[in-house]
Amino acid sequence: MALRGLTPGGGIPARGAAARSSTPRGGDGIRWFGGAIAPYAPAPRPATADVLWLGPETWTVGTPVRQARDGDGRRLAVFGPCGATDTQLVRLVRSPDLREFDAAASAWSGSYALLLDDGAGSVSLWADAAGSCPLYVAEVGGALVWASSSLALASLLGSRPDTAWLAAHLAHPTAWAAGRSAWTGVKQVPPGHRWTAPRDGLTFSTPYWRPVSSTWPEAVDRLRLDLSDGVLIRVSGRAASSDLSGGLDSSTLAAYAAQCGPVLGVTFHPKGREYGGDVSHARNVASAFPSIRHRFMALGREHLPFTDLEALPLTDEPAPSAVTIAQLCHQFALLAEEGVSVHLTGDGGDTLFMPPPVHLADLARSGRLLRLARDAQAWGRLYRSSPWPVVAAAWNAPDRLAGGELAKPWLTHQATVVAASVISPETGVDGLGYADRHLLGEARYVGRTAASENQLAATYGIEMHNPFTDARVLETVLSVPASERWSARRYKPLLSDAVTGLLPDAVVGRGSKGLFAVDHHHGLRANQAIVLELADGRLADLGLVRPAVLRSLLRRAVLGVEVPWGLLEPLFGAELWLRASDIATEQVRWEGKP
Repeated sequence: MALRGLTPGGGIPARGAAARSSTPRGGDGIRWFGGAIAPYAPAPRPATADVLWLGPETWTVGTPVRQARDGDGRRLAVFGPCGATDTQLVRLVRSPDLREFDAAASAWSGSYALLLDDGAGSVSLWADAAGSCPLYVAEVGGALVWASSSLALASLLGSRPDTAWLAAHLAHPTAWAAGRSAWTGVKQVPPGHRWTAPRDGLTFSTPYWRPVSSTWPEAVDRLRLDLSDGVLIRVSGRAASSDLSGGLDSSTLAAYAAQCGPVLGVTFHPKGREYGGDVSHARNVASAFPSIRHRFMALGREHLPFTDLEALPLTDEPAPSAVTIAQLCHQFALLAEEGVSVHLTGDGGDTLFMPPPVHLADLARSGRLLRLARDAQAWGRLYRSSPWPVVAAAWNAPDRLAGGELAKPWLTHQATVVAASVISPETGVDGLGYADRHLLGEARYVGRTAASENQLAATYGIEMHNPFTDARVLETVLSVPASERWSARRYKPLLSDAVTGLLPDAVVGRGSKGLFAVDHHHGLRANQAIVLELADGRLADLGLVRPAVLRSLLRRAVLGVEVPWGLLEPLFGAELWLRASDIATEQVRWEGKP
């Protein structure tokens, strides 16, 4: 199958088969898709759904879908942005070999899920390998219902938040809690798995995806193609915008979007500071591409973290941007005012291209001691510390290399025990080294939570996309050895090589990107009473959080003491999400609800 991404509608359907695409109307505030298998009773259906086919029912609510059918009753649906041509989809639906579908699930650019109705009573779903197009299943009233939104299924079931999932989320946010989601009774299909509901028998999941291997030059070329095609299929012919922070990730997406047509580049900056640092890098990128219309967004006290927290909509699970919702809403309002329909963000780039030194554990286990010593010394020079603790961790405590053993004293013993009871290793990835397993878990977490972030944008009528969370991009990064991906001397070496010649040399050659932890301190001071009240909220009622410890930490932060914001943000996001969860049953209106 060709890998080149094309806009939907290319190709001519073969005789005896048909392929078509559609962009259905929206509804219920979020875009999603799903279906129901109900052989013995009427199936529940979302009130605002566009039904694609019956027996079993399949529908979409605002999500673009492409379909292909053959003459024997086989039906294929592709949900989400996908670079396949119509001809390729028609060829695929006619194949009797499920391995062809397994390959197709990550063969094209984009973030998409496949659905096959084989015409003989069996249905199969392919959950994308990167987790950015998550799929969920639930049982209700004798029907098996699947969907891309766990919130939609929670609304159908009348579910409450899953306390065990929340404990795992707080203790190890990127870990996999098998058979669960943020809502009770709703299960997530594991990323990279094919879920099958046979005509007779129980449903089952089968892993279909494994990383491939390639040389560095091959990976550079493939990454360049994956990213350019991933942007093309999303923005071509549409009113598009992109984050343009001045960093390598957002600059790459803005540049590729600019090659497709006009694009609005959005740069944040503190009020009164429109030059220097990241802002100057963003100006360099905008100047290099005349089709970028540069828009600056000045940030003041009204955009600080922990401001306007009541504006946070309910999503599938706690959104990473929960505490910065004031800034995010201001950005979405600006984009809506500009008439933007699709927005690109660089989320996931840091995870893929700037990993911690977890590969040292693989070097230790493979006996590559000289390389282990060299990389540990390079790490020590970079952070001006001794390399020996890193070497010791490589042998004895690999999780410490990835920050997995950082203390969270605000969690109760109950929370850690419950989390440990539900967390399980990723399935279907046996044989991967420690660094590759770590990257896969981190990337899938970013992909899944990005889907919740995209639901926030949908409340403003904007499609937000994250090309760095595409399965092919992840697969390309994993195709080169972890020891080559990591560098103490070069900033994001794989991405830098891929965009050399695309971006200005000053942007490609930069060594880091600005940090904004100071904004969290300022936001905490401005909203101290509100944040302290969050510390003694529903998570504490569930026995997961020790409010006295958390309050003490926050009071120290008010005085300027450095605190681990990266660990605290998921906690506050979960608390805010819990408080909004009471309206879950009101989010999606269902017909035929048992």
